[in-house]
Amino acid sequence: MLRNRMRLCAALLCCVLLCSCDGIVLGGKNVEELLRAPRPSERQSAVQTALNAYLGETLQLKYPRGGAEPDPVIFADLDGDGAEEAAVLYTAESKGQNVHLSVLEQDGSGGWSIAYEVMGLSTEVAEVELAEVFGGSTQLVVGYANANLVDKYLEVYDYRDVTIYSACKQPYDAYLLGDLTGSGRTELAVAAATSEPGGLSLQLFVPDGRAMTAAQGVELDERLEKCTALYATRCGAARGLIVDGSVSSGAASQLLCWEDGVLFPYPDKEEGGDVFARSQRSRTLSALGPQDLLGTGEVLIPEVGASIATLQSARRFYPVEWMNYLCEQPLQQFGVYDADHNYFVRLPTEWQDNMTVSAQSESDWQIRSKEDNSLLCAVRVADRAAANGTYTQAAQLAEKKVLVYFGESCTAVQANLIRRGVAVLG
Repeated sequence: MLRNRMRLCAALLCCVLLCSCDGIVLGGKNVEELLRAPRPSERQSAVQTALNAYLGETLQLKYPRGGAEPDPVIFADLDGDGAEEAAVLYTAESKGQNVHLSVLEQDGSGGWSIAYEVMGLSTEVAEVELAEVFGGSTQLVVGYANANLVDKYLEVYDYRDVTIYSACKQPYDAYLLGDLTGSGRTELAVAAATSEPGGLSLQLFVPDGRAMTAAQGVELDERLEKCTALYATRCGAARGLIVDGSVSSGAASQLLCWEDGVLFPYPDKEEGGDVFARSQRSRTLSALGPQDLLGTGEVLIPEVGASIATLQSARRFYPVEWMNYLCEQPLQQFGVYDADHNYFVRLPTEWQDNMTVSAQSESDWQIRSKEDNSLLCAVRVADRAAANGTYTQAAQLAEKKVLVYFGESCTAVQANLIRRGVAVLG
């Protein structure tokens, strides 16, 4: 009898765990939200208590699915008066299914009082960001979405005079805030579907008083099916935007350039063919997208070659050229990407056509000269560096380390470039 009860309990537990993947609701709360909800701070608890009292019921906080701000209770000086307000994203039974946004002010006695409330644009929060758009105060940028994050809507909120104003409201696939044109002001780029079937466009919004108004728009390449991310990039004084998105065969990147304040697509054709098509053909690895490898604001587009087959694996190592077409010489870096561990090893460009890659084990691989088979460099993923010091650490990979060893055929300059050029990709 006891054994049967234990089996029944185990079966029920499995059902709960399996159902949680599909969004089982317990007490009005999604299991996913319960699992990722941390214990609120004392200040967050005080805000929730005040808002519950105002609503006359217990609210459910809506945690952002991504973005810069992970919490549904955000503290910031939204109106520029020197005191922090609390912005809360939540749902309540009496308010319907859509997310609501409330701003609370400190009441001077350690408590909080409701100042203003608005209804959001959908049922989920995709992402949240704080940005100084107009100067002197902080604006709240909220991306709303439906349950599966397919239909998304962006709103920029401007809180002043104890009122929440909408500074901009747009459907979107991806957005980017910042000084995108070098004007010294905060601008907003929004990529979204157009009214034409399958069409995508990018709109640039600029501050106009206390609103964001559309300044210009660009139709995106018809081969892009959906925009997944936007990146600002540069080369010297030249600035541009990289539109990263999905295509029928995987992913691709389109470059947009600024010239005299006007945004236009990078020329489709160049010596060597269609740049977009080159990006599209090479982007079969979902984890390998545009990267700012040096942290300088220069975001590079990867062009990935055919996988390098070894005795250990046919689909682990890939040669990568990192390109910046704003520069006179587009090729900025060359190296090998390890798809199993998601890191990139920069190599001297002079090795590009004169090297072979071989894997000794799951954690060790080598680069050798094609001419005489001499060892150029060895790479190891391990818990710690070798005791004899032959390998040196080049990067931290979660709980492991990426270690490198240089052969006699590798010069000191080349070794330094490799050691400084190992990057764990996000």
